[in-house]
Amino acid sequence: MTIVNRAIKFLVLYDFVVNFGFGLLAPIFAVFILQNIAGGSLEVIGTATACYWIARITSTVPLSRFMDKTDGERDEFYFAVVGTMITASIPLLYLTVSLPWHIYVLQFIYGLANSMVVPGWRILFTDHIDKGKTGFEWSMDDIGVGLAVALSAYIGAIIAEKFGFTIIMLLVSLVGYIGILLLLPLNEHSLTLSQLKRRKKLHSVRIRRAYNPPTKQPKIKFGAV
Repeated sequence: MTIVNRAIKFLVLYDFVVNFGFGLLAPIFAVFILQNIAGGSLEVIGTATACYWIARITSTVPLSRFMDKTDGERDEFYFAVVGTMITASIPLLYLTVSLPWHIYVLQFIYGLANSMVVPGWRILFTDHIDKGKTGFEWSMDDIGVGLAVALSAYIGAIIAEKFGFTIIMLLVSLVGYIGILLLLPLNEHSLTLSQLKRRKKLHSVRIRRAYNPPTKQPKIKFGAV
């Protein structure tokens, strides 16, 4: 007997890989701004972080409500894929910027993209949790994310010191694109509204979302760096 179902395995693996990728950038992002942005300062770093969170705060609820009301689980799948594609491309764009407002715009876009990814991932995870294993499967994901962030923070700092920022940005994007590949198998597990109704799963999915609200789960997501 398998410990968890196939969908949960791919979702946990995706979370590990993507958080590992962006964790490579986390410890050196501030240094990147100071050394590569004209007029780079602590104020620029703080403003860039604020731009990310302003985008997240203002867009997460509307996008989440849209996902809750739209076409079963299929919209969450597409939101997660498209959002991951955008976030994985952001580090490549960092290599092209030179002015503070460039960083601000990219951070705002990054925040919007994560407002697509994070709720979409959490809704899919909540819908596919195995009965009686809610705590175990959420904790399994938390452990994976914790390991990813811890390992990548150390590795990212070493790589940046020895090989420079360009290599880090390329690696982060590459790992992000790998994350998209890990989401693709979930296409067959994400059901449309009509499929949920035919399989009589719609009611059970709504109950699980009501009693397992993803916003209350203590998760470390790839937020602003």
